[in-house]
Amino acid sequence: MSLRNSFYLAAACLLACLAPAGAVFEDVPAGARQLGLGGQAAALEDPLSFFANPALPGAVRKFETGAAFLGSHRTTQGPADLSAYGAWALVPRMAYGKMGTMALAGLYRDDGGELTQKTLLVGWGSSSLLRKGSGTVDFGVNFKIMQAALSAGGESVMGLGLDLGAVFRPDSAHTLGVSILNLNNPAYKLGALEDNAPRVLRLGVSERRDDYTLTLDAAARSASGGQNGNLSLTPGVEHVWRTERSGRFFSRTGIYLAERATALSAGLGWKHAASELSYGLAVPLTGLIVPAHALTLTLRFGDRDIEGEYGRMIKQEIKYRRDLVEALDESARREALLKEELSSMKAEIDSLNARLRGEREQKATVTGEKERLAAIVRRQAAAEAELKAMSEKRRADKLNQLRYDFSSDWQAYLKLKGGGAPADVLKGSLQRLVSQYQDAGIDISQATMELQTLVK
Repeated sequence: MSLRNSFYLAAACLLACLAPAGAVFEDVPAGARQLGLGGQAAALEDPLSFFANPALPGAVRKFETGAAFLGSHRTTQGPADLSAYGAWALVPRMAYGKMGTMALAGLYRDDGGELTQKTLLVGWGSSSLLRKGSGTVDFGVNFKIMQAALSAGGESVMGLGLDLGAVFRPDSAHTLGVSILNLNNPAYKLGALEDNAPRVLRLGVSERRDDYTLTLDAAARSASGGQNGNLSLTPGVEHVWRTERSGRFFSRTGIYLAERATALSAGLGWKHAASELSYGLAVPLTGLIVPAHALTLTLRFGDRDIEGEYGRMIKQEIKYRRDLVEALDESARREALLKEELSSMKAEIDSLNARLRGEREQKATVTGEKERLAAIVRRQAAAEAELKAMSEKRRADKLNQLRYDFSSDWQAYLKLKGGGAPADVLKGSLQRLVSQYQDAGIDISQATMELQTLVK
């Protein structure tokens, strides 16, 4: 074989190795945050996490929706040429007496204008289904309708996919997740293309702190696109930068380690009030160096400015307390005046009694003195009644203050519970609440019943 022919053969082999793989429905990153952290993660608490683990959205307590875009020349299996668009919604709801979250999503993918892939997903994730010590265990499932079609000729084929997942949250800072994607490994045949949606087994862990989040994910995939299955390891880190009025900014970085598809990732995010915008970038470290890009917009309905709301509540409480203190001071002043008046009237009554004893012989004046004494006695009774009413009013004001304080603390607990706080935090908060108000003489039955429910 000549040197020229050997060169052409080597070039052909190299081009064959770099050619995009004809694969279907791989587990590509579902959003910009995932791409910025290296790729999908089975334990990342994120609105789009149901694509990697259907059990993760169970902890979501607000309606969330959004859209995402991904453009890449690399999949988790190797070289490719794709652009993907998706939209989703997470809907928390009660089913059979148990809380959970329904996931609805649609995904459209175009592989270089030759093949299109459409996915319609309906999923469910439980919320604190099982309790193990201080932690909780949740399960989830996704049902997918997946259609692949050739752009030329219009030939298409449809299949059904099934994802299963489980999550263990030992505390509020850590999450452990395991999932199986495309459990039934659906097969597709379109012209010369014969492939199976790869079955993916994922195992992940994440840790969340005030200013950062750490993720680590491992995955094993079955063969697809003419390539053998591969193993991947994806570590990532996210840091949050807080501002006073402009929301929170996020910086992300990660690396995807896998045969034929190793890449270095980075990303940025901005979250303000009920909206979040993220951008992700991944640069391959093998093969052609063509960066991947992803953009995600998330909207949360029901989010409020908690800091501003607490500020307003504190101002209202300060005003209420100031008005109550002024009312109590006025009551104390009037009470002191009434006591002085009662003392003066008592001295006058004693004087009148003495005069009556000395003037018993003066019958003409006795009747008048008795009437005057009766009038003073009536005034004394009226003053005593008013004093008693003032005392009762002070007692009622104090009870109203206690009821207001309990109501404020109870609302704070409900916000804590609505924010998805762990059971041990809720239990501790309720125990402090009951201990503080149980002997105050006010109705705290709702807190007592809530505590009994948590203890059970």
